[in-house]
Amino acid sequence: MRSRQLESFILVCELGSISKAALALNIAQPALGVQIKALEREFGVPLLVRTVTGTHPTPAGLLFLEEARLMVRRLEDLKRSLREVAGQVPRTLAVGLTPSLSGLLAGRLMERLRGALPGVELKLFEELSHALIGHVSSGKLDLALAYTVPRSRMLHREPRLNEALCLITHPGSRFDGTGPLSLAAIADAELAMPNEGDLVRRLVTDAMTARGLVPNVAFSLESMQAIKDMVRRGLACAILPHSAVAEDIQAGALVIRPICDPALMRTLFLIHPAGSEMNAATAQALRIIDGLLDELRREDRNFTVATEQD
Repeated sequence: MRSRQLESFILVCELGSISKAALALNIAQPALGVQIKALEREFGVPLLVRTVTGTHPTPAGLLFLEEARLMVRRLEDLKRSLREVAGQVPRTLAVGLTPSLSGLLAGRLMERLRGALPGVELKLFEELSHALIGHVSSGKLDLALAYTVPRSRMLHREPRLNEALCLITHPGSRFDGTGPLSLAAIADAELAMPNEGDLVRRLVTDAMTARGLVPNVAFSLESMQAIKDMVRRGLACAILPHSAVAEDIQAGALVIRPICDPALMRTLFLIHPAGSEMNAATAQALRIIDGLLDELRREDRNFTVATEQD
């Protein structure tokens, strides 16, 4: 078993596709398949299963995924420590943000980090929440802000803010107006949504299913810009947080309606790797992020303080 095999397996699980992982790794798909099969032979159990929705870890694969992330993280920590001792690389701080938060916080965050941490190489990554969770678990990121983070022994997760999800539509649509809409009232709306497995889509689907409703997903898209474009063109509505469409709302390109009965909320967590001591630079970055989140809550009433019970 080699570290490259572990990294390849982790990426397949995160992307839900061997072909997408092979493209990201810049290797042939058959070669990646050989790596995965070699792992399965070595451990004597199937680790992945292919379904109509993609490639997913088996129950044994889920256990292996957690251990693989831990092993890769330990190797990365060791490599970094050895290089720093040898004086070959500067200290680094890698932080992850979701696309919706990046537009709100990225500039202010990097400006304040640069002022507070001279001599530290700063790296900012923009990914969807599930990818950020994987990167923090594997040690590729020191800190991240991600939504709806499941409990894991690989992560320290601290709830920071709750954010409301809203119906996003185009001016002149039958949902154009003001005031809240019930979930039942928008059940027949054609929706442009992220692909299955996305946290927002899962939250919407679960809430509708609990009320005997089925979301009418007309478009499944990986790109937030593509989702917003579908709505702007009048081809669909979307269910998104205000932060993802704030500029479009202000420009009058999109219309936002709160959702009630029930209100749909997602929780923003600050996450960092478990099992390793936080250094001074990371601790300082955490304090700066907390200050920015306080500012964000004051600026946008769609954000409220989250508690440990969320």
